[in-house]
Amino acid sequence: MFDDDHLPTSIVGRNRHMNEVTDALAPIEDGFRAENCFLFGPSGVGKTTVARAAVRELRQEVLDVPHAYVNCWQDYTRNAVLEQLARDLVGAALPRSSSTGRLIDLIKNNLHGPGVVILDEADQLRGTEVLYDLHDIRGLSWIGIANREVDLLADLDDRITSRISVAYRVHFDTYNDDTIAKILSRRARAGLGPNAVGEDVLARIARLSEGDARQAIAALRVGARMASREGLSAIPARLVEDAVANAEREVRQKTISKLNDHQRVLYEVLAEEDGLIQKELYARYEEAHPDPVTLRYLRENHLPKLEHYNLVDVEWDRGTKRYSLVGVDHSEHRSELA
Repeated sequence: MFDDDHLPTSIVGRNRHMNEVTDALAPIEDGFRAENCFLFGPSGVGKTTVARAAVRELRQEVLDVPHAYVNCWQDYTRNAVLEQLARDLVGAALPRSSSTGRLIDLIKNNLHGPGVVILDEADQLRGTEVLYDLHDIRGLSWIGIANREVDLLADLDDRITSRISVAYRVHFDTYNDDTIAKILSRRARAGLGPNAVGEDVLARIARLSEGDARQAIAALRVGARMASREGLSAIPARLVEDAVANAEREVRQKTISKLNDHQRVLYEVLAEEDGLIQKELYARYEEAHPDPVTLRYLRENHLPKLEHYNLVDVEWDRGTKRYSLVGVDHSEHRSELA
């Protein structure tokens, strides 16, 4: 009930977004290719939950619809995405080091009927030409999830842009406090029992979580754990602030563990020397990474991700950006990285 990948039976506060995504997928029910769609919005606002719930609804109508989920933060190269799709969409047994062409042929030759792919964290794709590959596979559509459209589309070439320009755009804003409290209430009833947490405690967690449902759910879990350690049957209000603070640290540590190698080097550089302007940060990164990307790519892809996930603070300093780590001292950051 408190796991990140838990998919609730009903989705709170996102009816309009669910309707838009299910409308995009609806042609599959009649044997046709669905519309591609992109879900944009900040972290913790339900984008992945809505995408997975929409595919779940589709599978209730079309039981054997081919479908796949790719976390592009972890699988961000062209081949990594295609390998995941070959396994999940068509159950292919992959030979070692399959070429791009071989992977595409495997999917094309074995995909029977329209299918759908969720590309989570799609703004992390290093090889955005994979979007063109997917478009070229007959019957296959995608749901792309990203924080901001500008981050995803910045480096696309014209042929890819033209293919995806007609895709649905579904924009998510942050949850309000009442909606987060409702989400927490359902999780609490199902995961903790009917009297484990009062409405005042739920409302306070919601307010302190500032629109981020992932953060709020983590705080509820941490609060329940803290109360249990004290031998309490319910979460008292006095534990809320500590629970939220501890949950922030847990979420940050989990986020750090998911960083790709470029983002991790950036984070490690800032852990050693905080408050670097962009050129200084790039110079340190370039020295530390065995295969560095360009400054432009770093600026448009990896640094924004660290910002979106509240790992770094950015301030303008005489016309350039200065980057600092969020929240704790350097020694604590180094222990997290270890």
